[in-house]
Amino acid sequence: MTLTIHPQEFALLRRHIEALCGISLGNDKAYLVESRLSSLVHQSGCSTFGEFYRKLKNGSHVNGLREAVLDAIVTNETLWFRDRQPFRILHDKLLPALHMEIETGRRERIAIWSAACATGQEPYSIAMTIRDYFVQCRCETDCSSRVRITATDVSKTSLEKAKQGCYSDTAMRRGMMPGYLHRYFKRDIHGWQISPRIRDMVSFQQYNLKDRAPRTLGSFDLVFLRNAIIYFSDSFKKEIFEKTAKLMSPRGHLFLGSGETITGYTDAFEMVEDTEGVYYRVRL
Repeated sequence: MTLTIHPQEFALLRRHIEALCGISLGNDKAYLVESRLSSLVHQSGCSTFGEFYRKLKNGSHVNGLREAVLDAIVTNETLWFRDRQPFRILHDKLLPALHMEIETGRRERIAIWSAACATGQEPYSIAMTIRDYFVQCRCETDCSSRVRITATDVSKTSLEKAKQGCYSDTAMRRGMMPGYLHRYFKRDIHGWQISPRIRDMVSFQQYNLKDRAPRTLGSFDLVFLRNAIIYFSDSFKKEIFEKTAKLMSPRGHLFLGSGETITGYTDAFEMVEDTEGVYYRVRL
């Protein structure tokens, strides 16, 4: 049963949600809170959103409720090779240069971060793109030792699904190309299981972009921060971009979603225009 949220309750919860994960809900999003959190309100033994807010903020089992709220509110919309262009740029422009640096001894490995990775389609798409490149270069064995892909998300539930690497027919129809399906997936009774060759290239880690970056996150040559910042406030976007720049190597590259931009938020990056699309590079 969907509960009705009153304006004062919505104001309290939207502020708390933004403090938790950075998602900024507009004035017209009360329906979203109603539809996504009503069941949690009932499950927590509350009869109103106001009671639920007080329990979430001050009551017992706060950590469990917090995880459940994040899982319910965070949008896990994702698909394979989303927008295509970033993956073509990665394959055709960035990997050749990075691989040359490895071959000439100027670097040991390539470090990539897929932020807000949801159920894993993006980092696995990155891994497949990279493995394809190394296969073409006749050095596929270098993938395991030369490439590190770290994928993070705030949702523990999404990360568990990503780690399993098993996807339904419906999920596979969302962007997956036949060539990759045949090379890197196996059909079983549970769905489509991703190849260990791809799964082992990615390590998953729970991380809230609102938090200070842990040392285990590392430093990155490439960052995919795509289709996430559209849900954040302007002030949080500035914070995220500055934080991301500090986690990147000199002249590292950043990919955003097709409708996202750094313009007006930070001077830490410069725009790179390519026939395939726009991406960004850390300023020296």
